[in-house]
Amino acid sequence: MNHRAAFITTFAFLFVACGEQRVAPTSPTELGLDVSSALATTEVVEGSIGPGALYRMVKPANWNGTLLVYAHGSTTANTPNTLPITGARFANALVPEGVAVVFSSFSESGWNIKDGAQRTHQLTGLFTSKFGRPTTTIVAGQSMGGLIAIKLAEDYPTQYAGSLPICSVAGGTRLQADYDAHVWTLFEYFYPGVLPGNAASLPADVDWYTQIYLPAVDAMRLHPAFVATIASLDQTPVPGADFDAQVEGIAYALGLNQFFLGSLVPSGAPYFDNRGTTYSSAALPAPELQTINMGVRRYSASPSVLNALVKNYTPSGKLRRPMLMLSGSFDANVPAFNQTSYLAAATTAGSTQFLVQRTLISDAHCGYPFDDKVTAFRDLLKWTQTGAKPAP
Repeated sequence: MNHRAAFITTFAFLFVACGEQRVAPTSPTELGLDVSSALATTEVVEGSIGPGALYRMVKPANWNGTLLVYAHGSTTANTPNTLPITGARFANALVPEGVAVVFSSFSESGWNIKDGAQRTHQLTGLFTSKFGRPTTTIVAGQSMGGLIAIKLAEDYPTQYAGSLPICSVAGGTRLQADYDAHVWTLFEYFYPGVLPGNAASLPADVDWYTQIYLPAVDAMRLHPAFVATIASLDQTPVPGADFDAQVEGIAYALGLNQFFLGSLVPSGAPYFDNRGTTYSSAALPAPELQTINMGVRRYSASPSVLNALVKNYTPSGKLRRPMLMLSGSFDANVPAFNQTSYLAAATTAGSTQFLVQRTLISDAHCGYPFDDKVTAFRDLLKWTQTGAKPAP
């Protein structure tokens, strides 16, 4: 068993979970739809696209021409392909309002923007062939699916009238992966011998909870001063309003580094490179920073691997249609630097008139109230229809 298979159970409640519980293809009643009354003629069509990717299309009897295309978040490696329940929840909330909803699983598990974007982009064509062309199509997604929504919005501005990235890795794959690896690198510097392997390589069959999470939390509680030091560095802005939250944030980043080691480069080639990194912080004195930079372990990655990370996907910020980005203020898995990075990209691209970033007071990764997600969709839809930009 390798990293990918060993990771399945222990990390399910973190980044890869992101609210993406699964449901098997079944009847409209599983959606929670009131099929006994006005929605009795709601149509549900299911099938598969590509190798193993399942889809579900839900069209209300009173369809108003609006279609929501939903992309799910990442899954653990080797997870069976089943439909994401968040897509069903969107259908449950929006179908009574006349909005059609389509969603699918992907052909590949783990972290794969290319496959997820391809499968999600196919859904509109499938829906159109069955029910006719929508008048307004919105693409939404959570976590990795949020990055997929960003990619589709940037690549196909004439197809998607608006986009709703939720708790998204909006800074791109490499920025997030580098953050997690930087956290591991600094943790192993301040707490040597606590973790198995290193930031670029782990032994097979490492159990995240017993071999990473518990030892890391115990070490941080035994020597708490280093937690604030790690969180103060520019390369590792660990979210959290207090010590306990920062401990969790560091532990989660360690787990995410394990996840990326198993998902990003299946060949096992290292993807992390900090040879040119100067760890910095306005909160630390220069001598301490010098000591850290002299003492941390340095890793190298091949140019081809780094190029693959960029392609998997780094947003351009080039928007031509409205985007409402919904995030949690203290998301321990996908920190706020993701939203800051996207705003910077949109500013450089001259696209900020199409961007609203809405931040909820929450430390959950995607787990804030579902009503907030539905409200964001409604606000985005109104923006696409009226041109009135909603409030952050």
